[in-house]
Amino acid sequence: MTVKQHAEQLEKLKALELFLLKENVLLTRQELRVLYEAVEGKGNAEIAQLMHVCLGTIKTHKHNLITKLGIQGKDEFRKYTAKLAKTLP
Repeated sequence: MTVKQHAEQLEKLKALELFLLKENVLLTRQELRVLYEAVEGKGNAEIAQLMHVCLGTIKTHKHNLITKLGIQGKDEFRKYTAKLAKTLP
């Protein structure tokens, strides 16, 4: 990853975090990263590899995200991330 790509990633993460704060959604750093990677279109296995954690950890984070975001299940989570992908810069 280049310095420019890293800076862009950090900018997108910050935008996502600000959006969620406006919605009164507080996430851990790991949950925010999982949500960001899901918005970027990555699957569980790829996210686990990027974060150097096991697949079960990602599934746990996604379960917590679904609860904290107040959405119903995996399909709604996919719709939510697709909507965020179109909304965020």
